[in-house]
This record gives sequence, structure tokens and C-alpha cells, in this order.
Amino acid sequence: MANPFAETIERLTPEIVALRHELHAHPEIRFEEYWTSDRIARFLDEAAIPYQRGYARGTGIVATLDGGPGPTLALRTDIDGLEVQEETGLPYASTVPGRMHACGHDGHMACLLGAARVLAEHRDRLKGRVRFIFQPAEELGGGARLMVEEGALNGVDAVFGLHAWPMMPVGHIGLRAGPIMATARFFRIEVSGRGAHGADPAAAVDPIITVAHLITALQTVTSRELDPFEAGVVTVGRVQAGTASNIIPDVAVMEGTIRSLTVEGADRIAESVSRIVEHTALAFRASADVHFGSSAYPPTVNDAAMTEFLAATAEEVLGVDSVVRRPAPSMTAEDFAFYLQAVPGVFFWLGNAPRDGRAGTPLHNARFDFNDKAIPTAMALWSHLVRRFLDRRA
Repeated sequence: MANPFAETIERLTPEIVALRHELHAHPEIRFEEYWTSDRIARFLDEAAIPYQRGYARGTGIVATLDGGPGPTLALRTDIDGLEVQEETGLPYASTVPGRMHACGHDGHMACLLGAARVLAEHRDRLKGRVRFIFQPAEELGGGARLMVEEGALNGVDAVFGLHAWPMMPVGHIGLRAGPIMATARFFRIEVSGRGAHGADPAAAVDPIITVAHLITALQTVTSRELDPFEAGVVTVGRVQAGTASNIIPDVAVMEGTIRSLTVEGADRIAESVSRIVEHTALAFRASADVHFGSSAYPPTVNDAAMTEFLAATAEEVLGVDSVVRRPAPSMTAEDFAFYLQAVPGVFFWLGNAPRDGRAGTPLHNARFDFNDKAIPTAMALWSHLVRRFLDRRA
């Protein structure tokens, strides 16, 4: 396949890599991405790409390249960082204490901004419109839901998104039709007992003992209440209780997540968690309140036809061996699911590991760094995907 974008991508790659490093050094968490939003806007101004700001509580941006009559394709990136203290020692490491781009969103932004610049320099080739969505608060904030509610997908025919995947080498993408990532719901359980001196446990109703039993009991949800062929996860990730080693406290708090590949499965797990918590607490003379947060993510479900379209595009642009068909979904979650509930599209994984067979550093790790070698790969794939989609639908 002729590659009209190759020279432009090669010329722009050093600039986009430098931009990625700049973004990496300035991470901001959900709904606080003010510097990031300003930097994206400045880049779009320089590329002469029109945009609108103010989405999703203020930091979201939607930009549009209009090539005239034809379909509209949307590409999305997340822009937020994580509450992680960076330990990479890189010259462009985070300058913000306790904040880090540990999930690759700096790379996602760079890839999309690079593709936007490439397409802007070749806008005469467009037979329709491409919309670039810069979305805040993917991490625990559900920013995608707000973007959809505020019209970011109005008039869009299809939407695509990517995520760095450090278990797959650069130059490859991973995808599957149907569910590719799970639904996630987050819970907080407050166990109330009665405090006492640590030397007199009989005078107490110990919430810590109760929590210890709850953590074990909740593991029976997936092992004894779900069909063995149905995927499900119950994880307790945080426990907080007490102020001193010789005091039994009044209250203990535990927080965690449940995951399933279907909304119905998540409903069953949530009902089981609530029932087990209530009755286990009563068995230890305590009481417990279960709260499921409002930031639940639905499962990320790829459209079958769009999945095949992306696979064919990747094979043409990156090579016939570039597409890794995933036999099973991941139990991680993504708020890109909200876009896929609104219009057909695909969320896929962008290889981020070295080409020598070594695995990359895991996501959400204090030593994670997006692989710059994946940037031209993504720029090429985005650019050709847009051209091919608009040409086909024109």
C-alpha cells in the first residue's frame, strides 16, 4: 500500500517524542488537567486545527478537521495521570510530587496529537471529518460518560481508542471483537463495632476481626457463586482501621472493586457482596454498610465489523503479522466503554514492550514509561485508519 504519510511522520516524530516527554513531566489527575489542557490547545493552535474547550468539568477538548461532505470518525485519548510517586529517574520525570503518568496517557496524547498534525498537513486528502477527543478523568472519574453526555460524539459514525500495552512488543496491536475489557464497580464497606482497650477484647465488638473474615468470605463469590466459565473478580485493595496498636477501634473501612464481562454478572456479584457483608458482620456482632460508588464503568465491547476494519488497516500499514488476536478479554476496565455504548467502534492495545522479547514494566507502576518507539507506529495507524474510513464511506 502506498504510504502518503510516511515522510511527514518521519519528520514530525522527534517533535512529538519531545512533546510526550513534556507531557510526562507535568501529570495532573482527574478533572485537574489544566496545564495539560492548555498545552493541547497550544499545539492545536500551532497546527491550525479548530477546537472547543470546556468539556467534562472544563479540561476536555474536542477538535475537528473538516474535509467537506462525508462521514465523521472520532479518535480519543485520555489525558489524566495517576496518584503515584514516580521512580524512573528519567530526565523528563514528573515534576509534580505524588503524580505520575504511570498508565501511558502521556503517550496516548502524543500519538493522537501527532496524528492530528499529520492529517492537518494532508487535510486535502480528507473526504469527511475527523474528530479528536481529549478526555479528562479516565482514572476513576468516568470522564468519557461526561464527554458523551455533552455531545462529543454527536454526528459521529464510529469511534476508536487505544491503550499502551507493555505485554506486547512495539509494532503490534492487540484486539478482539466483542468484550475486550471488563465492567468495574467500586465499593466502600464501613464496619461498625465497639472500641475497647486491646487488653480487654471481650469488652469490644472488634471491626478489624470482622474485616479479616469479610476479606476471606468475599473470595467465595467468584469461587462458589459464579459459573466456572463466567469471569468475575472481587478485590479488596484498601483497609483502614485504628489509631494505635493497643486500641480496638470502633470502625474499620475496606475498599475494593468488582469486575465482570457483563452488566448482569456485575449485578450478581454486587448482590452477593452485599449479602455476605451484612450477614458476616452480624455473625461477629458488628454491623456493616456497603456503598457502591457512582463511577461504575460498563464492559468495553468492540463492534465486530469495525474490529475487522481496524485489523485490515493495521495489516496494510504495519504488516500482516502486526495484529494479535486476543483469545480472551482483560479484566481491567476502561471508560472508553461509554463511547462504544453510543456509536460503533473499537478499543485496542498498542504494543509498548521492547522488540527483543522482554516484557515492559507493568501499567500503574512507579517505574513505567511509555515506549517512544510506539509513537510513529500509532501515528501511522491513526492516519491511515482515518483516510481509509473516510474514503470507504464517502
